[in-house]
This record gives sequence, structure tokens and C-alpha cells, in this order.
Amino acid sequence: MTIFSVSRRTAGLLCLAVILQCGCATTKTTTQSEPQTSETRETKRDKTAKGAGIGAAAGAAIAALTGERKADRILAGAAIGAGIGAGIGSYMDKQEEKLAHIPGTTVERVSDDLLLVHFESDVLFDVDSAVVRPDARGALDEASQVLIEFPKTAIVVQGHTDATGSEAHNQDLSERRAHAVVAYLTGRGIDSGRMASVGYGEGQPIASNESESGRAQNRRVDLLLKAKAR
Repeated sequence: MTIFSVSRRTAGLLCLAVILQCGCATTKTTTQSEPQTSETRETKRDKTAKGAGIGAAAGAAIAALTGERKADRILAGAAIGAGIGAGIGSYMDKQEEKLAHIPGTTVERVSDDLLLVHFESDVLFDVDSAVVRPDARGALDEASQVLIEFPKTAIVVQGHTDATGSEAHNQDLSERRAHAVVAYLTGRGIDSGRMASVGYGEGQPIASNESESGRAQNRRVDLLLKAKAR
């Protein structure tokens, strides 16, 4: 799963940064910390966010851009087939509406052909685990049905952690969790050729790691969805 070039969607990603900076409504359950230490380190991105209010939101926009690069590689392959054409906006509208009704998800529209679906890692996984929780399978099952209904969409699963624990541990955990979600969706009938996974560890926070509420926001798994226009 290689990284490749793509035209930048500057306007869409700036909008995403503003949305994340203002704060989004999410469905919250538990707020568990990642393991390893009782203290949370101050990361380079936390320091950036202190100096510039948009720092954390910009981190999320960078993650979206990286995911879009992977999505473009999928769309260029044979798994998706012919594009949607002029109706791409309506196609994504319908997909967005159905995904937004799944409990425990938050859906953000980045651009006409790009969606971000957020799942909190605390909902999908136990602490320090990359095994999907039994009580989280319902949400992923519902998401898989929507994704099967809209086969012209590439899916990039992105794992993120907070800054509790070592950077190496968090990177490995985020990669394993993203891969676990891909494996689960594959088992529910989604073509693996439509999907890719990537782990960002603690490197792309959307909130400060200095508070428990911020760390809870940073522990997340996102599905980046991009449709093929042509």
C-alpha cells in the first residue's frame, strides 16, 4: 500500500480544519486511556497547537490528505470500475446520510467526493487491544452494508492514538487497529481491493493531549471515503 501523488484539495481540507477547530458533536461512550504510563507526554504537535490555535485541526487535515492519496491509488485500479460521472455529489450525499444514522459515528463532508467517518477507538477496541469489541460489531456491520451499497467508493481506514505511552507503541497500535477494521469489513463482504489501512500513531491529534477529554478525541479510527468521478 504505497503513498502516491494527488491533486491537493486545499479548500476542502481547510474547511475540515475549521470544522475540527470549532468542535464537532460526537457520540461518546467510555473514555479509556491508552496504556504504558500514567503521564502523557507533550508531543511536537501539542506544542504547535499551543502556538497556533489551528495546529491540531491542521493535523487532521494532513491525515485526510494522506488518506486521499491512498484512495486515489485505489480508484486508479480495477476494483472500483467505471466512475459515477456528473452525479458524484448526489452519490456521496446519499452515502453520507445513511452513514450518519449509524450509532457512534460522526460523518464530515470534506468535498463533493470525500467523506470522513469517525469512530472512537474506545468504542471499537479495549485498551491496548487491536481486536474489535463484540459490542462494536453492530456499528461496523451497519457501515459495511452502506459501503456495499455504494461500491464506487474507495475506503481508507486510518488509526490514531493519544500520546499516552511510547511513540513506537502508539504507532504499532494504530496500524494494528486500522488493519483489524479492514479485515473485519472484508469479512463482511467488502472487496479488499477497495480498501487500504494506515496508522498515524499519536502524530495527527485533533485535540490537546493535556486533558482526558482531548485524549479521548484523539483515540479514534476514521474511514476516509472517496468516490470515483470518471
